[in-house]
Amino acid sequence: MNHSQRVTADYPEQKIIQAIVDRLSATETNVLLGYSATGLADDLTLPAFLIQLESVQEQERQGHRVKALMSLNISAVTKTTKDTTFDLIMLVNSLRQQLDTGERLCTEARKMSFSETQFDIAPNHGHLSFADIQLTIDVIL
Repeated sequence: MNHSQRVTADYPEQKIIQAIVDRLSATETNVLLGYSATGLADDLTLPAFLIQLESVQEQERQGHRVKALMSLNISAVTKTTKDTTFDLIMLVNSLRQQLDTGERLCTEARKMSFSETQFDIAPNHGHLSFADIQLTIDVIL
């Protein structure tokens, strides 16, 4: 899914993910859902953000409403060059600025938190390098 595609948000989880895609797409960076970049180096428009839903953990239930913890992995990916470290730092800062605006992503999303950033910089120029960040969102479904 690139940033020009939209899904119909039939479920609150879809609405939250679509809100993340919409915010990250504001950077003009390619935003893709749910798959690894392994083997995609030739087909992937870079730089890109890759979003992978990791889990939705129910924490509490009141009637039909569920309080849950939604965990996503977001990877910033670019090709390795002499400036890759700086490029990945810029992408991660952009990601945080786009998502942490002080406003809710949508009505279902409450508090957001980010993990530390894990960098995986490929040793050879032209290979893919990643900066991975875990995004955790308190949600009401």
